Amino acid sequence: MKKVLIPVMVLLVLFVVTPVMAAPATKTTFTSEASFGFGNVSPGEDWTTEDGIYHLKGAVSEGTTDIHSAYGDMSGTLVIRHSLVIDTNTGLGACHGKFVITVDGLGTFEGSEHGAHTITDHHYITGNLVAKGTGMFEGLKMTASYEGEVIDGIVVMDMEGILLSP
Repeated sequence: MKKVLIPVMVLLVLFVVTPVMAAPATKTTFTSEASFGFGNVSPGEDWTTEDGIYHLKGAVSEGTTDIHSAYGDMSGTLVIRHSLVIDTNTGLGACHGKFVITVDGLGTFEGSEHGAHTITDHHYITGNLVAKGTGMFEGLKMTASYEGEVIDGIVVMDMEGILLSP
């Protein structure tokens, strides 16, 4: 009797303590285009060190974005507060920032981004972002990669990613 009772009790304890497994998240792919004037709201604070390292801290930029997904096509605004560091000797650098994408009347995606800058014949940027939705997007998580370039102070980017819903 003990040989059967102990394994049954262990199974009962495991059943009570083990959380219910959640259903896998739904993944919806999306693409997006965005453009904004670099530092058009606030230029931030910048300086260059004696060894040629350029620093920009707290620039605020605003522009537009169009998102295309199974949820439909949505247009909105993009506001990003970003900082970057570029080695002027090599043209290589990195950036990071916080952003908000607002789709009027629907909600926002708020998150952070980090990327790389390469300045050769053009100023190229690549990176990744993660954001959480609010309003009608509550519960959605956005993850994406982006690439683009800066032309005459205007950043033009293409994004590709996934919207995860619980």
